[in-house]
Amino acid sequence: MKRVIPEVSSARSTVRIQEDTTCEGVRMQKVPHQPLKYESIILTGLALFGLSIALSKSANNILIGLLCLFALALASLRPSFRTALLQHARQPLLLPLAVLMSVALVGLIFTSNFSDGIGIVNKLGGLLLAYLVVSVLLDMIGSPVARDQNAEQVLLAFLVGIFALDIIGVMTYLGFVANRKYFLPLSALNVFHIWFANLNAIGLYAAAGFLLFSPTGKDRRARVFLILLLALAIFSILFSLSRTAWFGMLVTMIVLSFFLIKKKIAFSLAMVVLLIAGIMLYLFNSIVHTRIDLVLSDVSSYSQGQANTNVGARFLMWKAAFRMFLSNPLFGVGTGDYVLTMNRGIASGELPEFLHYFNQPHNMYLFALATNGLPGLAALLFVFYSGLRATFPVLLSPGRNRLFAFLAVATAVHYLAAGMTDSLFNIQILRYTFAFIMGVCVRSSLLHDADAGSGA
Repeated sequence: MKRVIPEVSSARSTVRIQEDTTCEGVRMQKVPHQPLKYESIILTGLALFGLSIALSKSANNILIGLLCLFALALASLRPSFRTALLQHARQPLLLPLAVLMSVALVGLIFTSNFSDGIGIVNKLGGLLLAYLVVSVLLDMIGSPVARDQNAEQVLLAFLVGIFALDIIGVMTYLGFVANRKYFLPLSALNVFHIWFANLNAIGLYAAAGFLLFSPTGKDRRARVFLILLLALAIFSILFSLSRTAWFGMLVTMIVLSFFLIKKKIAFSLAMVVLLIAGIMLYLFNSIVHTRIDLVLSDVSSYSQGQANTNVGARFLMWKAAFRMFLSNPLFGVGTGDYVLTMNRGIASGELPEFLHYFNQPHNMYLFALATNGLPGLAALLFVFYSGLRATFPVLLSPGRNRLFAFLAVATAVHYLAAGMTDSLFNIQILRYTFAFIMGVCVRSSLLHDADAGSGA
């Protein structure tokens, strides 16, 4: 005689226990986890959030708000969900991102332009919220293996969004959309070409991670999709003309090669190949050749007193931002006073009029120093240090979590490098990309599972 005991559910897993009361005794049997209805809703919401990052700013904000409201509603109705929510809230980047936002919040005390200051705090608060929503909700659903599978599915949705954006970009370049046939720099859906290129760089790292480290990359259909995405991403990055993305990718490739290629001879050969490839691109690709020559021309013009160029404007903004820092090294000019201080310099004749069009110095380190002083820079670096410290050991050890570690390290290194020429956290599409990738890849359960696996 058999009787079935009702399901035992929690926010982590659901198992159906079958009790056999025959003469053979009592047996306990587990069947595979079947997602509850609310779990499926959460996973769908996370996938849609990832998908929308490349396609719609409004959808980003709406989806993150809906996910928060849904989670809060479940927490008020289900004590088990509320307990699990609190249990998983301590994520690896919670403290660093909270410190970053808190430093900006304190900087409001020294801010004259309060509305701009609130805007910066709101951006950093959104960064923290998006990270927590993705990481906490992924950690709450399913067994360790199911969590990783869920994370991969959500990550694939993010790549589908980039793929769709790139298709639109190619159609735009070929003249099927927006009457911009063969127009450069390449972009799509009014996404600025520098943001477009950096987003594609992150998509490229994700696709490469799937092919290198995930069983999903060995599935035939998934493999075709990932290879097509790689080709589209390379095309988009090249034709975007973004030297910021090119530089970030160069640094990222060198860093990843240094740590992943074990033999020094093999690493040296890889660097020689990379150098030769760079020289060949410069010599035989007119796009790369023109963009690199333009940098040299801009530097030469700046040295002769002509600053109204792309590079010259950056030099002036960097100098102005550093002067803001020197005026108050401990607190900076205030969270919201970068534009106000620049406008004062323009009004006094110290800075040229054309700098009026820029609301940040195109350098995230100098922006942190200018607005929040040394604590601002320390808080910013703390975020990247914490992410790299958590994921580098996972990347360098065998295990099923290397996809996530690879992507987290690649994203962090890329942002650190590209951040030298742009304030990436000031840009919503790149801010949400960072929060999403870190939420998927830098989670407590993932790191604990990796520790348990290495201990075994």
